[in-house]
Amino acid sequence: MKDATTEGNKATLVVTATPDADEMSSVQEYLQGVMPLLVGAGGNLIKRLKVSDVINGNPSGMVLVMDFDAADTITGSFESEAYSALIPVRDKGFKKMNILVTGGL
Repeated sequence: MKDATTEGNKATLVVTATPDADEMSSVQEYLQGVMPLLVGAGGNLIKRLKVSDVINGNPSGMVLVMDFDAADTITGSFESEAYSALIPVRDKGFKKMNILVTGGL
C-alpha cells in the first residue's frame, strides 16, 4: 500500500476544529488568512461543515475537507512562512484543531 504522504499522490486535507466561542474574531481572522493560502496552493474546497452531533469520539465544532493534487503540497502549505504567521491567531481562536493529510486506501 502506498503512503499518503508520497510525492505525486492525490491527497485530501481534513481539518476538525473546536473554536473558542470567546475568540470568534480570531477564528474569522484565521479563516480569512488560511483559506486563500490553501486555495492558492491548488486546494479544491469540497466541504466546510458544522458538526451537528457526535456519535463516538471527541466533539469538534467544524470540519473542512479539501482535495489537493499531492500530499506534499498540503504539507508545504502548513510549513510555509505565511502559515507560520497564522499560528498565534489559530492558537488563540481554537481550543483544538486536528490537521490531517489523507489518501486513498
